[in-house]
Amino acid sequence: MIRKLRWKFVGIMMTIITIFLVLILTTLYYSAQLNYRSQSMDTLHSAIKEVKEASSGNPPPPAPRSGPPLPAREASPILVADVKTDGSISIVKNRIFSVDNSELEMLIALADQQEGSSGTMKDRHLRFLCDKKRPGGAVRYAFVDIYAEQNSLYWQAIHSVIIGGCAFGAFFIFSVLLSKWAVKPVETAWKRQQQFVADASHELKTPLTVILSNANMLVHTPDIPSGRNHQRIEHIQAEAIRMKQLLESLLTLAKSDSGEQPWEHSRISLSFIVNSSILSFEPVAFDMGKYISSQVEDSIEMDGDEKKLRQLTDILLDNACKYSAEGSTILVSLSRSGPKEALLSVSNEGCPLSEDEMQHIFLRFYRADPSRGGIPGYGLGLSIARSIASEHGARIDVTTDGVKRNYFSVRIPVCLPNTLG
Repeated sequence: MIRKLRWKFVGIMMTIITIFLVLILTTLYYSAQLNYRSQSMDTLHSAIKEVKEASSGNPPPPAPRSGPPLPAREASPILVADVKTDGSISIVKNRIFSVDNSELEMLIALADQQEGSSGTMKDRHLRFLCDKKRPGGAVRYAFVDIYAEQNSLYWQAIHSVIIGGCAFGAFFIFSVLLSKWAVKPVETAWKRQQQFVADASHELKTPLTVILSNANMLVHTPDIPSGRNHQRIEHIQAEAIRMKQLLESLLTLAKSDSGEQPWEHSRISLSFIVNSSILSFEPVAFDMGKYISSQVEDSIEMDGDEKKLRQLTDILLDNACKYSAEGSTILVSLSRSGPKEALLSVSNEGCPLSEDEMQHIFLRFYRADPSRGGIPGYGLGLSIARSIASEHGARIDVTTDGVKRNYFSVRIPVCLPNTLG
């Protein structure tokens, strides 16, 4: 639990940090992109204006102090050309030496295909601006080379990815270290709680054993005649047995949470375990007016703890017997669902579980139907089953057909067929 809590903390931290990093780096990139575009558009407007004033014989006015200096504007190669009404093209200014007359015609044609008076030709590393308000119906085109701009943006994107990756890694390490400190109080409280449950279970087992032993002796002693006193002793014995089962369940969960529960790892036959559990519960189900129908595939083996897997199967069958309708049939099946996976399914007829019940049914002390107070149990069985499944790398789920049947399924890692390991 503590490990999951730490990783959840790290996940939340990294999600927030990732969002901020993406926002910051993306904002910087688009700000630079807009700045470059603004500068190149200023260069285009200045080029058209300067050429226009030069052709009219008036000297260009000095650049305003707020704008970029002239050398910076002239740093980008410029091409200015006029297209007259007869279709002829005259180059007014050309500092893009790689563009000749034939290519200029193609560039003007591409510019005319785009909507608006300005645009970008990314594959040719150019941005253009056209002035259609020329005397005599001529159109003036200005092109600026944006290769340096594109190159700068490219490397900014690369550097942003590198910086973002390094920052992500640094924050990840920091989050992992911070999570250990943040969950320390929770970890301490959790360990104390588990220790208390374990200690209380151990301490209560001894007096319960004494109570059960004495109650058993009183039940069989001839000194107490059968009657109300005899019934009271039997009630004491029955409740003591229930209390002992509750303590054993709590102790099992406490050991599972602390990781101290021993695990006898060996090669076992899952088919044999399921069949044995079915044989044990068939008379129990019959006495309750219910039936068990099984379909178990042979020779399914796995590496695991035989006692725990038997407990898992017993819990599912016991739950099905308790909550199935009288006269109904409990269906049990075990089959391979893949080369290295088997599916154990136990289903019973009864009241279909709701979405909320299916989400909480594996929680401790949860009872799906509070109205069924007469059904024995403390709501710990399915929680123990989930713990056992998790220890074996299995996944336990519950589904319903929404009509009358609920399905508990366990997907268990198993050995390949016809192999010994």
